[in-house]
Parts: sequence; structure tokens; C-alpha cells
Amino acid sequence: MIRVPHIIAHRGASIEAPENTIAAFRIAQVRGVNWIECDVTLSANDQCVLIHDDTLDRTTNGTGPIHQQDLSTLRTLDAGAWFSDIYKGERIPTLDETLDTLAALYMGVNLEIKPSGCDAMVLARKVAATIGNRRDVPILLSSFDPQVVAIMAELCPGLDCGWLVEDVPADWKAQYTALKAAALHVDQEQLTAEKCAEITGENVPLICYTVNDPDRARTLLSWGVRAIITDNPALMTTAIPPIR
Repeated sequence: MIRVPHIIAHRGASIEAPENTIAAFRIAQVRGVNWIECDVTLSANDQCVLIHDDTLDRTTNGTGPIHQQDLSTLRTLDAGAWFSDIYKGERIPTLDETLDTLAALYMGVNLEIKPSGCDAMVLARKVAATIGNRRDVPILLSSFDPQVVAIMAELCPGLDCGWLVEDVPADWKAQYTALKAAALHVDQEQLTAEKCAEITGENVPLICYTVNDPDRARTLLSWGVRAIITDNPALMTTAIPPIR
């Protein structure tokens, strides 16, 4: 699996700036984190854009399903004022814009492929086409959708794709192997020392989300977790020393 740092900023520095925006990614870098996690889905005209929810309502001044709006409309929306007046005018970024920004900042990305109401296979192919042969940004893909995880091994054979789960299924190893996944991404609340030992004992890289308590982070890392995804990179980089 691609080498990832032990701290990844969840949707950027999302405790300090509006999630999944260029501002949040820039602040994460200032806080000493060199990888971010973000969510990619499709507009109505099949353009790759960054947003977490199925709808626009929570994180923009728009309404309704994101996949029913074309890119030109999405780019007129305010994706920052909901968080703070400081970020008024922040836009929904495209995947291209995000990758260009991360390349300039020398950052890597855990890119979650999130259908959010659009066709998952179309999204997977569009992401693969957008990524193309870019080598200027380290990329780890991931998805909750097993079909997406499986097809990314074909579409992007040079990139790793992690399988996202909330609960670890009893037959996780068989499913993981069948999907040709490169890492297991798990809700940290479901993890125990025993479960971590079971997963890492199979030489499966384990990444967990979303960890905002430094004590919990230290515990998870001591159990063999490869990386934690956090809303608060400033706190985590202060509380947890670099791992060599």
C-alpha cells in the first residue's frame, strides 16, 4: 500500500474551516499535516466535485441533491458562509482544482469515491479519467461501495484503493481479498485491541476515522493502526509526535 502518514486531515482541517474546501486543505498544511481526506462525487453533467452529503443543504447556500445540478450552477454556490463569515465566498472545488492545489502544497490525498445518488460506475470511471497518469500527488482511493473498490483495481492499477466499513463484517478477510482492496478503513468506535490485532495480523493496513481525542489516537496507533483521520490536525500534530 502507498505510504501514508499517521495523521490525515478529515475533509481538510474541518474543525477550523469549511469541510472539503481549498481553504480547509491549506489550513491542514499549515497545521503540519501533509495528507488530507476528501469526498468526490458527480455533478449533473458528470464533473467530479468535492462534497460529502447527498444534498447541498448543509454545507452550501444551495438546496437539493448535488447530482441534479450541473457544474456551472454548483460553482456559483457559497460553500463557506455556513461555517463562518470569514469563509464567505468559498466554492465547491472540482477534483482537478483540488489535485492542482495539493500538488502545489506537496500534499497527498485519501480520495473517498462517494456516489451520493449518482451512478457509482460512472463516478468511478470519471475519477479514474481525472486522475489519469498524475504523479504529482500521492493518492490513496477508498469507498464504502464494494463495486467501486473492485473496479478501481482495474481502472487505476497503479493506485491503491481501501475498503471503507462502519462495522467490520465477520467474513471481512474473504470480502477484502475478493475486492483486491489495499487497506481497511474502519470507524474507530468499532475497534478494540483484539480486532486491530486480527486485522493487522493478516498484514492488512488499518486506517480509522474519525479520531479527535489524542488519547484515543495514541491507543489506536499503539494497537497497530496505520493512520488516523481527524477533524483537528492542529491538536493531533501537537499531541502526537511524528512516527519515523
